[in-house]
Amino acid sequence: MTTTSIGRRALAGAALGLSLAPRAQAQGAWPDRPVRIVVAFSAGGEPDILARAMQPAMQAVLGQPVVIDNRPGATTLIAAEHVAQARPDGYTLLLTSSTTFAVNPHLFSRLPYRLDQFRPITQLMRAQLALYSSPKLPVRTVAELIDYARGRPNGITYATTNRGAVAHLAGERMKQLTGLTMTDVAFRGSAAAAQALIRGDVDIGFDGLATYLGLLRSGEVRALAVTGDKRVDVLPDVPTFAEAGFPDMAQGYWYGLFAPAGVPDAIAARILAATRAGLAGDGLTAQMVAQGATMEGIDPAAFQDLLTSESARWGALIQGIGLKLD
Repeated sequence: MTTTSIGRRALAGAALGLSLAPRAQAQGAWPDRPVRIVVAFSAGGEPDILARAMQPAMQAVLGQPVVIDNRPGATTLIAAEHVAQARPDGYTLLLTSSTTFAVNPHLFSRLPYRLDQFRPITQLMRAQLALYSSPKLPVRTVAELIDYARGRPNGITYATTNRGAVAHLAGERMKQLTGLTMTDVAFRGSAAAAQALIRGDVDIGFDGLATYLGLLRSGEVRALAVTGDKRVDVLPDVPTFAEAGFPDMAQGYWYGLFAPAGVPDAIAARILAATRAGLAGDGLTAQMVAQGATMEGIDPAAFQDLLTSESARWGALIQGIGLKLD
């Protein structure tokens, strides 16, 4: 080997070392700028409240600002596509619901993202749906509602706030199980749907608990049943769907945190540690439990298993309904 070739190899090795050094330093110093959590829902809703409640503890662990970026719309497709195209450097994360990965693949023939473009970090929270009725309806149970609807020539109306989301699917499932004539009426959000129920503009609606707890206490709307294996602590007098005699009518939902696929293991571990700190706050736990939710941070492997099982469960339900959105 000549001196010249040795020199060339030495120079090449030095150049490689220089090119790798900034990358190693950047990863070791991560994060050195703000971390952005893209929330697939509007500001003020349940997932946005969750993200902002986690924000202070996550910032303390990471030593950098955590920015909440709401990108709602299109059954979470907008936010998911945005994060799928982000660099896998840990600075862009996705907070979304079970709809994105367990429901959408069965509703749409083509999606602007794939599950393998994401790295699951952890499940954050599991929450329940309730079936609400307008107080103008002479019903207080699911069975009474069905009897009432069967006696109406045009059936009943039900509120939806996000076509293809779990609440909409619950309404479609109810139609399938009961054979009722039910017409869906779209609203921009839970608050608008709740006001329509109060006025009697729509008859019923499936939705989460956060928006409705105060209205239930004041008697402005009624809850006929809730999803889950047991009654919700904040609504002890409301039976589960199983107790009401309809165990397969509706399912709960969850929120989780994801990073773009390819994010380094060390950075994913730091994100997970910061997320767990965010979930551990007594204030957050009390706030969400008061809304009927449970904080369920799980490790990434268990979260991946959950995605697989939930996709199979929702896929069977959607296939049974025969619903497609494209």
